[in-house]
Amino acid sequence: MLGAAAVVLYAGGQHAATAVTARAAIPAGPASTPAGWARALLAADGLPQTSCNFNAVTAWERAEGGGFGNQASFNPLNVNPGPGAGWPGHPAIGAWAFPDAATGLRYTVRTLGNGSYGGVLAALRAGNSAQAVCDAIMASPWAASHYHGTLTASC
Repeated sequence: MLGAAAVVLYAGGQHAATAVTARAAIPAGPASTPAGWARALLAADGLPQTSCNFNAVTAWERAEGGGFGNQASFNPLNVNPGPGAGWPGHPAIGAWAFPDAATGLRYTVRTLGNGSYGGVLAALRAGNSAQAVCDAIMASPWAASHYHGTLTASC
C-alpha cells in the first residue's frame, strides 16, 4: 500500500448524519495523487480494491477535475454541502475545499453513504465492472450533467 500512515476516520459528531467509522490509509503528501486518493477512498468505505473499481474511481476523478491543483482542495470528486451544512473548510469554485485529506475523504464517504448513491455503492461492492460503476454514477444525482453519458472506464 503506498507507504501511507494509517488513520482512523470518524464521521461522527456535529457534522455527521449517520455514525460511520472507516479505517483508511491516507496517502502521504498534500492531496497526494488521483491514484492514491482512489485507493484511500475504496479502503475508507470498505470497498473491494479491484482494478475495475480503481479505474472507475480514477475516471470519475478526471471527470470531476477536483482536488488536485485547483481550489477544491482535498476534494477530487467535488462533493458539495447543502446550505448551512456546517462542513469544515470553505467554498471553492463549483465545489468545496477541505482543510486536509482525511477530512475530504471522510466527507466523501459520508456523501456516498447518504442514501442517494446506493447504485454506485452496489456497483463498487460488486467490484467486477468499471463501466457498471460509471453507469451507476451517471444515473445518480452526483452531477447534474450526468457527464453527458460519457463517463467510461474498463477493468
